[in-house]
Amino acid sequence: MGRRRWVAVVAAVGMAYLATLTVNRSVVEVRGASMEPTLWPGDRLLTVPARRRWLRTGRVVVVADPADPTHLVVKRIARTERGLVEVLGDQPAASTDSRHWGPLPVTAIRRVVIRRWPDLRTRLSR
Repeated sequence: MGRRRWVAVVAAVGMAYLATLTVNRSVVEVRGASMEPTLWPGDRLLTVPARRRWLRTGRVVVVADPADPTHLVVKRIARTERGLVEVLGDQPAASTDSRHWGPLPVTAIRRVVIRRWPDLRTRLSR
């Protein structure tokens, strides 16, 4: 493969990646201390709509609060099993999560966090 062709392929892949970041993305701001020390109040997170295949242990997600589905919270997936998911905050003393709610239906997960924004280098999954 010639150098020009290689540069064109790399540029196309880069453009496709940037396009996926701008299509159907959302920036969510962390409000509470439940995800400290990983995430702090005021951190902004780049998210995409949840897809079942992306829901695995360790992934940081945005979940609808069972007590108020219009209130969204950031948690980490602790376990998935048969259409249910357990989500926990990284700071147990400051978190309302599946220890209080019990397992949630997978449909409660609204978005998957892909990066801290604008710091795209920071990985959030364990």
